[in-house]
Amino acid sequence: MRSFLFSITPLALALGVVGAATAAFAAQDEPFTVGDITAVCTGVGSSKDNPEWASYPVKLVLANVAGENLANAHFTVTRGGQEVLKTHCGAPWLLLKGPAGQYTATAMVAEAGRTTKSASFNLGAGPQREVTLMFPSAPQQAASR
Repeated sequence: MRSFLFSITPLALALGVVGAATAAFAAQDEPFTVGDITAVCTGVGSSKDNPEWASYPVKLVLANVAGENLANAHFTVTRGGQEVLKTHCGAPWLLLKGPAGQYTATAMVAEAGRTTKSASFNLGAGPQREVTLMFPSAPQQAASR
């Protein structure tokens, strides 16, 4: 019995670590809250037209210079130099609600050569503001010979 506990304990700890690591990935179209920030990762299919999304004061949009949407980004949002949200979003929009103030969002998109872009914005009352993080277009694939 003791050997069983010694063998199962590392597995349980490993699963706990994996569970904690995957918690940072935002489920598409499912609002989540971290501290006093509520966010939702969306922007594809018919779900992007959900009327609830209009209640989010800021829409962060990932796009390239050709105007094409990008996805699969790691986001960090800060307020006053302090990290308030860190997540992975598999869709082109990250919508945010939270206390009024000046924020900075930084996104890294693997599809754009792991390039990082940042933008500052005010979060507060009023109509939804769109903040676009513009990435370079992906390099063209070499034509096959």
